[in-house]
Amino acid sequence: MEVIIFLIASTSNMQKTTEHPITTKEFSLDGLAPKHEEFSLEADTVEAQFDNEPVQDSLLLNTEDPEQPESSAQFDLAGMDKPVHMVSIHNGAEQSQVVPFQNAQTLLESLEAQDIPVHYQCREGYCGSCRTQLLEGEVHYTEEPMAWINDDEILPCCCIPKTAIRIKLT
Repeated sequence: MEVIIFLIASTSNMQKTTEHPITTKEFSLDGLAPKHEEFSLEADTVEAQFDNEPVQDSLLLNTEDPEQPESSAQFDLAGMDKPVHMVSIHNGAEQSQVVPFQNAQTLLESLEAQDIPVHYQCREGYCGSCRTQLLEGEVHYTEEPMAWINDDEILPCCCIPKTAIRIKLT
């Protein structure tokens, strides 16, 4: 797996001081002076010390393509490869496109790796943003989706094809 590391420069002994002038105006509905203590949402001076807080000094980005996996120590069944299921994609009036699914963990990962744009949010079946119409074929859910889906819909973020499938992206 290839990983890109970005180093982030940090400044030590940072101190931030901000001063806010406070202006108050008396207000009362009954003409009597208020009987409460002064209240302010912000302090006159805000000081923050960053000396003892840990600083993130690198950023890791995964550059792995899920449809081109590296060799792994998975159990091999007498040299058999994972099955390849063809995914036929229909985008409304545009012509359909056919892409293979074989090695990715989810249908969404596979589509993204092949530059097929799919709307998504959570990647775990909670939000339903990736909801897609299944026109033909069968899928298996690796995680039970929490979002409501109709009988003819699937969530690509948490399913894999069991057979060749035909989907309609909106």
